[in-house]
Amino acid sequence: MKIGLVLSRSGPMGLWSPTAEGAAIAAATEINDHGGVLGNEIALVAENAGATPQQAFAATQKLIFEHNVDAIVGFQASYMRGAVRDAACGLAPYIYTPQYEGGFTGPGTAALGLTDMEVLGPGIDWLARRKRAQRYFFIGNDYIWPRIAHGTSQDTVAASGGQIVGELLLPLGYLDYDRILERIRATCPDVVICALLGEDAVCFNRAFGEAGMSARTLRLNLAFDETLLYGVGPENAENLFCVQSFFAGAHARHREHMIDSYARCFGGSRPPMTVNAMNVYDGVHLAAALARRVRRVDGFLMARMLDRNFSRPSIYEMLGKPEVSPTPTVHIAEADGTVFEVRETL
Repeated sequence: MKIGLVLSRSGPMGLWSPTAEGAAIAAATEINDHGGVLGNEIALVAENAGATPQQAFAATQKLIFEHNVDAIVGFQASYMRGAVRDAACGLAPYIYTPQYEGGFTGPGTAALGLTDMEVLGPGIDWLARRKRAQRYFFIGNDYIWPRIAHGTSQDTVAASGGQIVGELLLPLGYLDYDRILERIRATCPDVVICALLGEDAVCFNRAFGEAGMSARTLRLNLAFDETLLYGVGPENAENLFCVQSFFAGAHARHREHMIDSYARCFGGSRPPMTVNAMNVYDGVHLAAALARRVRRVDGFLMARMLDRNFSRPSIYEMLGKPEVSPTPTVHIAEADGTVFEVRETL
């Protein structure tokens, strides 16, 4: 059974590719050690999705028509998701793994990541209760995920009794932060909500810390993990918060086996497992589970299973993890050097 990995090795998401690919290898090794899928070993084939929809489309077409893969596991930005789905042509299921804006991702597609509402609701409520935050500034990139996150932030902040005092949507790769930081400082926010992608989030958070703003202003970063925190650096990470379902340094109930498998495969030679890598790991297991469900390795039949009714709880029930509920358990964590320390489970 061939599983194609569509990972962005370049562009703002490139920082994540070593851990994501490592997680896929760990999952495939695990499955193969237990007899494979219907007697077939899993083989992984990776292609670089790049940073544009055109590059992602070409990478997926190569996997489908040259490598004849039976499933696609993809970790790319939302603005590239449609290109990967279209290139798969319904000939293989597309398992989309990052945190995203929510909603139906299209026929033949399963989404594993948390949505903005699932992290923003609990996160902003906690900041309002525990940090007495009332004034929020939103900054994000200018594409579908941050645009939807902006609207979700407005709703959740209003529900907490707070207000949005400023907002900015920036082009991908925009790194001239001097005037932006002055604008944020002028609005005196209690919290900056950051929906910047990958390397852009690293650069902004570095600049924020270097400008001396982190001591008085909290940051709530979306789609952010330990990989990005390493890039920000401990000296720029004061008062930096994140909400996720998994943090590498915290005790992870039901995830010890995954962490052990990853450690056995790489022994510290790759970055630690993160929530984004965890979803890729689950994506490989889901591809195997789909083949077992249709009782043959047939990408077309596997893709036909994925429709509007294929919810995340039903996915995790198929994976033998029925503890994943329609309302997932999340943790709010604060940066402490290069790790996140969980402050509360929400």
